[in-house]
Amino acid sequence: MSHRAKFIKEITFRDPNTGEMVEMEVYKHENGGIFAIDSSFLEQVVEDEEKMETVILDPFSQISEPESLYLEGN
Repeated sequence: MSHRAKFIKEITFRDPNTGEMVEMEVYKHENGGIFAIDSSFLEQVVEDEEKMETVILDPFSQISEPESLYLEGN
């Protein structure tokens, strides 16, 4: 099973561990949860060429049963 999340906006914040500025992409999950992912990580993710969507592990799925999450937008 897969879920979807829509892009909201990109934000920048200071990493509390390194002090460096980090670019994050903010998404809203279809269940209402909001989460952010490091933009540099997303650049490394392979895109699903057929659907032209970025696929990652769903942060809201059960750890024992990880599911795919399709990121829309941006």
